[in-house]
Amino acid sequence: MAFEYQHLEASLASEKLSRLSSDSTSTLQAIDDLDYLSDNTELGYKISIRESASGWIKSKWPWVAHAALLIISCGMLASTLILRSSTLLLVRQISAWSPADISVQYDHVRYNLTTKGNPFVGAGPEVDRVWREISYDMGDQWISKSDLWKLDMPETSLKTNHPTTGEEGYRVGMEVFHHLHCLNLLRRVTYKQYYEPLGGEFAHGPEALQAHTDHCIEVLRQNIQCNADIGLFTFYMIPDDPLAWPELNSKHVCRNFDNVRKWALDHSVGNMEVLED
Repeated sequence: MAFEYQHLEASLASEKLSRLSSDSTSTLQAIDDLDYLSDNTELGYKISIRESASGWIKSKWPWVAHAALLIISCGMLASTLILRSSTLLLVRQISAWSPADISVQYDHVRYNLTTKGNPFVGAGPEVDRVWREISYDMGDQWISKSDLWKLDMPETSLKTNHPTTGEEGYRVGMEVFHHLHCLNLLRRVTYKQYYEPLGGEFAHGPEALQAHTDHCIEVLRQNIQCNADIGLFTFYMIPDDPLAWPELNSKHVCRNFDNVRKWALDHSVGNMEVLED
């Protein structure tokens, strides 16, 4: 009887141990399951966030691209305006005021002093044509009364009406074209044999021609000294020649002549004959 009781206790103990082991295994399995679910839930959450972010980026990308292009465009416009205003400020600091200063643009230019094949060298109808294009065809220009006041010129200056609006203003000429006119006169004088039979400034006699020539030389002298180009040129040697030769095809910063010419044409009131001083 005692043996059976002990055997029963042993069986009960074994069963409890088995249940405990089973419960422990179930608990561990449950914990593992929870960990798995937690890991997968976190992974799913991360994947969901990435997919959401990716979707947002894809949906917003055109707007982002447009915004970037807009910012770049605004930056370029701002830099252009700043550069333009800086150029205008510089022009007004180093030059007498002119309503044409809005046309000024500076270019880097290397001189080409080759005379062979140069359309501005020599005499003849084609040479005369290209010189007219840069010195005469623009005519005189119209400016307003307020512009005349800024120029500090007398109100007794020759008046004229605007060719389009009819507004009363003043007739003016641009210095650059007067200088080129003078230079063109010197060119014709050096080809006197060709131009004298054609009349023009040669038709008024040698004294008038000499006075006109002296006037132009003085105009150009003062202009050259006023602008006083401080650019530099170098020298080079030629074999068997003891003298140094100047390298005059040098770099310069020049006002864009085409822009200035266009401004003159846009404000032109045509040509009229005037007496030279």
